Amino acid sequence: MIYHDVYIEQAVSQKLRKMNNTLSLLCLGFIFWTLFLELITLNLAFSILIVVFIVLIVYLQRNKQTDFDYIYTNGVFEIDKITGGTHRKNLFSIDIEHLVVLAPSKTEPVMPYVGKRMKTLDCTSHYDEPYYTMIIHNPAKDEDWKVLFEPKDELLEEFKRKQGTKVHLRK
Repeated sequence: MIYHDVYIEQAVSQKLRKMNNTLSLLCLGFIFWTLFLELITLNLAFSILIVVFIVLIVYLQRNKQTDFDYIYTNGVFEIDKITGGTHRKNLFSIDIEHLVVLAPSKTEPVMPYVGKRMKTLDCTSHYDEPYYTMIIHNPAKDEDWKVLFEPKDELLEEFKRKQGTKVHLRK
């Protein structure tokens, strides 16, 4: 029997958060207003507010862009979140043997999980792309998780090959 390593990687960029720009401009306005008040009152306590607003602007601009990497390697599926193009955080890594169900969102196979209280990870682009709901069982915490994501056909086919009865493809 010949064994082949399987590695599939897919990147998804989330829609830009325009609200971050609005909040940054609002903070900038507060900085100028606070600076004006500091100059009028000669009170250096306003400097603390200016620093807080600057830190907030940096935070908002850094988290304006979010990307997700879906990585499948030999039966292990993981999703990494990349913020600001530089900071990578692993959201989860799980063996697909713990897959409960994978189906297009809002379809019959995942309906029993709609409204059910569980940890939900939204790893979609927030564009009008069709997305899938994956219910996985996390054995480390003995709980089910709901993962919303936008897999390409190659990734879906590999899930179907490994967990045929638990994977429902779009028709």
